[in-house]
Amino acid sequence: MSGSTLEATVSMLESMPEDARIQVYNYTQVLFTSRKPANPFTPVTEEKVLADLQESRKQISNGEGVNMKSALTEMGKQHGFI
Repeated sequence: MSGSTLEATVSMLESMPEDARIQVYNYTQVLFTSRKPANPFTPVTEEKVLADLQESRKQISNGEGVNMKSALTEMGKQHGFI
């Protein structure tokens, strides 16, 4: 394998349409200027994961689930992709 990750990234960006490059640029600006920690996820225990899973299953069986398409659309808007 030749080349570096940086070269591959630049090559990918050069092949993207202009509007997609602008979206990537805007998103990276948000990452670099955000006051959030680099990794917003904190480690959780197995017990916490299982408890969350149990709660999720309960919500789904009660018809309280979220439509995945709507959820992904909302996430895209929050992160500036839409």
